[in-house]
Parts: sequence; C-alpha cells; structure tokens
Amino acid sequence: MKMKKAALATKYKFNINRSVGMSTTIRFSLGVTKEAVDRAFKNARLDPLAIAQATIRELNIKLIESETKNASLKAKVELLLKANAGYKKRMQSERKQIAEDVVSYWFERMKKEKEKNREKDKPVIFLSADGLIYREPKDEHKHRIDINSKRGKFLLAIMGSKAYTPTREIIAITGLASRKSVESASYEMRKDIERKLGVADFIDGYQDYGYRINPGIIFKKE
Repeated sequence: MKMKKAALATKYKFNINRSVGMSTTIRFSLGVTKEAVDRAFKNARLDPLAIAQATIRELNIKLIESETKNASLKAKVELLLKANAGYKKRMQSERKQIAEDVVSYWFERMKKEKEKNREKDKPVIFLSADGLIYREPKDEHKHRIDINSKRGKFLLAIMGSKAYTPTREIIAITGLASRKSVESASYEMRKDIERKLGVADFIDGYQDYGYRINPGIIFKKE
C-alpha cells in the first residue's frame, strides 16, 4: 500500500522531446495536457507536481479519445486528478471546476493547433500587379491574366472576402453579360489554374448564389 501511495506522489519530469515512438500530434497533446493541469492547479493554488507521469499520460489518452466536452469526460478527469492529495481534499464543486478548466483549456489549445496545421497545408497562390497568378516554384506554376479584362475584374471582385460575392454584383463590376457568362468565366479560370498551377477548385460558387475564392486556398496579392 505504501508503495502505491509513493507512486502516485512521484513528481514527474516531463519532456515531450524525449518521447519515443509517438507521432508529433501525440507529443504535442502530452505537452498540452501537462500545461492544462499546471494551469488549472495554479489557478486553484494547488501543487500539480504530485501528479505522476503515468497519470498525465492516461489523462492525455482520455482527452484524445473524446471528441466533445461532456460530463462523463470531466468525471474521468476528476477521478485521475485525485492522485493529487491537495486536489482530493478540495470540495466537490472545486474539484469539478478544476477538472472543467483542464478539459476546456486542453480542447481550446488542440483546436488552435489543428487550425494552424490546416493553414500550413493550404496551397498559397499569389497575384502580381501585372496579372501573373502563380505559386512556388514560380517558373513552373504560373498563369497570366489581364487585370483590366472582365475575368481580371471578376477575380479582383471576389478576392479578399470569405463571403460569397453575389452574382449580380459581379455582373455589375465586370461587365459580363449574364449569370451564365459569370459561370462560364468561373469555370474557365478554375480550369486554367488547375492545369497551370496544379490547384483544383480555385473558385467556389455557382451562378444563382455567388462566388468566392475557395477557402481551402490562400490567395493574396504579391
């Protein structure tokens, strides 16, 4: 029995860089789990160092396995954190709040990390002042467009907005004759970008609603 108590009280020296055989995501999440516990315990004026490394790892697994924040998950977190004597002595309401802080912080940090990684994976396309659309390596992936043409004006009209630009506005800005003309221009530009830059679905939209640059692509002026 004494050995069990000693194991629970072991102070961990946690270094995610020394973890072997784990993916980058797992290593990152382990660090976030430790950070979440440290932060929640500090806010509650408790010493988190009495939480064993094994407890941190088990807690991390529970958090990864759960896709949503829910009462059952918080209860599991609360149960694991009872390895800390100071935590165990706190009132039930305080323990629940600490567990909730750990879960909330962990999910928020992991959400931001996933969003950051998604941004890194997006293809980046540039538009130069003279109408060159390209991505790196520039010599291999480029397409030129006349900025003052109807298609050029179409591209500028939808650039920089996450929302769909209504088709009627595009017609007014570009001088394209009809909704069908806008749809045709969108189709041709998509095909040009896919063929010359190797990026599919550059423009997202349809004639009865509106158009925008595909949100899965970063498109910016040089």
